[in-house]
Amino acid sequence: MEEKIFKMTEGQSVKIDLGCGGSKRPGYQGIDILPLDGVDYVVDLEKGLPFMPDNVVDEYYTSHFLEHVGNLSLILGEMYRTLKSNGTIHIVVPHHSNPYYYSDYTHKRFFGLYTFHYFAGRNHKFKRNVPQYGDNFKCRIERINLVFRAPHYPVINLFKKHIVQRIFNLSPRLQEVYEGFFTKVFSCYEIHFFLKVDKE
Repeated sequence: MEEKIFKMTEGQSVKIDLGCGGSKRPGYQGIDILPLDGVDYVVDLEKGLPFMPDNVVDEYYTSHFLEHVGNLSLILGEMYRTLKSNGTIHIVVPHHSNPYYYSDYTHKRFFGLYTFHYFAGRNHKFKRNVPQYGDNFKCRIERINLVFRAPHYPVINLFKKHIVQRIFNLSPRLQEVYEGFFTKVFSCYEIHFFLKVDKE
């Protein structure tokens, strides 16, 4: 495993799909706990990424994985350790208002608009400020997208995707207005965080 990671660092971009399951992103190396199709490294991610050296990864992508993690602080710390300075992270997780979130007993935590602001200092465009937690993961918030979807209801899906989603993603302030006042009116399906780490 370690040898393959080192070979990836020789003059080429290192992109990791963390917790990829059976649907790894094209052009990425897949890491998952299960030996599914497309998984390059079968790893117990609850124990981190000890086989990976520091400062070698250009980009992490992780979709619907972090809500299943018991020790989120460990995983975030490992991502930070292995990322190069100015490396990027694209995180996709269920929004806390997603009604399907509650049905899956393997989901261990909630995510909302401010989740990663606890690691971002004052680097954000929101009105609300939050305390800073953790020394092993620090990031800059590049962008956040709220995704509205109703998979089994086509008409409602069109309304949420083309009207509700466009309105609330017009600005960070409108995203805050959504979380403050409208989560019980229009549930949000998932939330995308685009982060960058700065180690300098």
